[in-house]
Amino acid sequence: MKRLPGPTRIARSGNPGALTAALLDLLLAHEPEYLENPRELMRMLAPYHHCARWLGEDPGEVFDTVASGAPPTLRDAVRTFGRREDIEPEAFGFAIVQTAEGAEYFRVI
Repeated sequence: MKRLPGPTRIARSGNPGALTAALLDLLLAHEPEYLENPRELMRMLAPYHHCARWLGEDPGEVFDTVASGAPPTLRDAVRTFGRREDIEPEAFGFAIVQTAEGAEYFRVI
């Protein structure tokens, strides 16, 4: 298992603003990769979608906000993903483990 520091840090911080900022940074930094491989985009977004729910936020609203600042080529995919209701760790290859420090996200596949 590989630790996912972004969602882990955000879940532990309890800060929805950090979630938005982290997603925007990832989308801007990896736009070519995500355009070439939409599956990788979904794998990256899924833990953040789960993290939004963890924080008590509506993922659709969070992802709409993120999409408005995302590269134009990724906006529709981000908005659509945010509205999904089937995002579960097992289906997207990640896990959440409770540790002494708090929730920790891992990539399992």
